[in-house]
Amino acid sequence: MKPRAEFVLTTAAIALVLAIVAFVAMLHQWNLSQWPAGALEALKWAPAAFFAALLGALGTTAWHRRALARQRRWSAGGMTLRTLLLSYLAFPLLLGAWVAAVSAGDQLWAASPAPVEDSLSWLPLTMLLFTVFAIVLGAVPAFILEYFVSRRYLRRQAAVTTGSA
Repeated sequence: MKPRAEFVLTTAAIALVLAIVAFVAMLHQWNLSQWPAGALEALKWAPAAFFAALLGALGTTAWHRRALARQRRWSAGGMTLRTLLLSYLAFPLLLGAWVAAVSAGDQLWAASPAPVEDSLSWLPLTMLLFTVFAIVLGAVPAFILEYFVSRRYLRRQAAVTTGSA
């Protein structure tokens, strides 16, 4: 797998796992007997974190490519901060889009759908609360894990040659 693809997919997978763990921990107060059901319930919210991290990683690798063109070297910590910044900026927007998509799906396929006004009235509060929880519960673990992913990416990027074998 190429370094960029590995970086992007690993970053998105880390965000997915951290979102599930944070949601279950927040909802079930670390009760281990509730984890399987809570993890399935968390899958309703985890795609927003997955796609936010995906966009953040894609944006960071594009940013890194432009920096390499100007002969600027990045550190793993700086790349981690950029990735998390872009991910956390994209998260509220993607969460809002995800909640709107789930509400639309509810209207189409549910036997007794909830009123659209109820979903839309809770949308700003949902976006705010989940973003705050993501930052409070996920910033430190995400930084630690993403640091090692960024370090691996930068090492692999430095070892890549453009010549033929």
